[in-house]
Amino acid sequence: MTEPASQTEGKAKPRRYTAVEMRQAQRKVGRYGGCLMMALFGVPLLIVAIVVSAVFLGPVVGGLLVMVAVVFGFLYNLLQTSLALLIPSAILAALVYVIYRHYHLPVTTTSAEASERFATEIARLNALRLEAARDTRRRVMLYVPMGLALAIAFLVLPGRGGGKSGVLAGWLLVPVLFGFAIAVPWLIALSIPGARYAKAFKRELMPLLLRRYGELRYVEGAVPAVGDLAARGLLPRHDRSAIDDAIAGRYAGYELRLSEIELEREGGKNDTTVFQGLLLTLAVDTPFLGTTIVLDKSRPAPSGLMPVRLEDPRFASIYDVYGNDQVEARTVLTPAVMERLLSMADGGDFFPPSCLVERDSITFAVAQTGTRLLFEPPSLQAHDAAAQLQHLEDELALVFRLVDAMIAMHVAVKPGGTMPPGTSFSERPAAPPNDPSY
Repeated sequence: MTEPASQTEGKAKPRRYTAVEMRQAQRKVGRYGGCLMMALFGVPLLIVAIVVSAVFLGPVVGGLLVMVAVVFGFLYNLLQTSLALLIPSAILAALVYVIYRHYHLPVTTTSAEASERFATEIARLNALRLEAARDTRRRVMLYVPMGLALAIAFLVLPGRGGGKSGVLAGWLLVPVLFGFAIAVPWLIALSIPGARYAKAFKRELMPLLLRRYGELRYVEGAVPAVGDLAARGLLPRHDRSAIDDAIAGRYAGYELRLSEIELEREGGKNDTTVFQGLLLTLAVDTPFLGTTIVLDKSRPAPSGLMPVRLEDPRFASIYDVYGNDQVEARTVLTPAVMERLLSMADGGDFFPPSCLVERDSITFAVAQTGTRLLFEPPSLQAHDAAAQLQHLEDELALVFRLVDAMIAMHVAVKPGGTMPPGTSFSERPAAPPNDPSY
């Protein structure tokens, strides 16, 4: 007996998390991490307080408190040992997974029409790809033995791990150490030729692919004016900004600038990435009278703007809204617009976007859920240039669906604008490409 088609389809397509669910999961992980940090710093203080209290109480109560302190101390040592093993193991597992994905991404099929259109570029890129793949193999054969030699030299150093606990931890960390000695040099070997090929790949194909969307050009190395957006509160405060890719020009009759940016904040020895994702600025033809800003609830309130209360509990669980014109803010954030903001990042590696509506522009800051760079060709070994072309086309389609949603938001609030052909505001975001790497 065969199962109904609906059940078969349900089994074949695993459920994807929405952008809202990913944001909620991130907050939950943050809360658990905060509780763990409180335990690491608070338990020693609690043990000291128990021991000091035992001195001033009777022998019976004092003895019980000392026993409680011993139990807490044992649990604290167990927690420390577990973290000392789990954290490096988790990092190593992530590195190994990156390498695995590099070599085992499913091959994306490309259309014959695209292969014919860019036959010359694909042939040239395939030659560069093969050269980069050979360079990668040479570097792996050189770097990995060097990493293993350093790991062995570290293990035989005299005086390492003198105590009993040090010896035990040393033996337990030996597999992790050797894993790092292989994974880190391997990733370095992959990154150098891969970055060189990726730059040539984007320079060759990105301008050609952008022609189908409008009068757009691919820009390298131009950092957008993010300082003012950080001062307004749309972007987090930062000390350094960098850009990987940018697209500028006209799309569906609107001036558009799309930038992939990374913002870092200095903090002692290590810098912290406070934002990585897309910054999209759309110039509109019917200006707004006031300022409305929609921020993630984790962000501080911007100065000079008043809170705007909206009767949508799901929207309020993700966003805080501020503005200097309460009437226009509520006009901008209609129920349909709020639903679109919550769902427009579904199907991609993005959280729900933050938004600044002011004068003649709409600006979206769309944070990525991971650290994967957009518009980068996948594995050199597992894909040819034609398949990488299809991968890039899918990512551009995903990003321009976000732009379509911005235009739809403006048209819904300020009638008179034009929608991109084939789109409507009532549409939910299209399904992501059928590439499991998404």
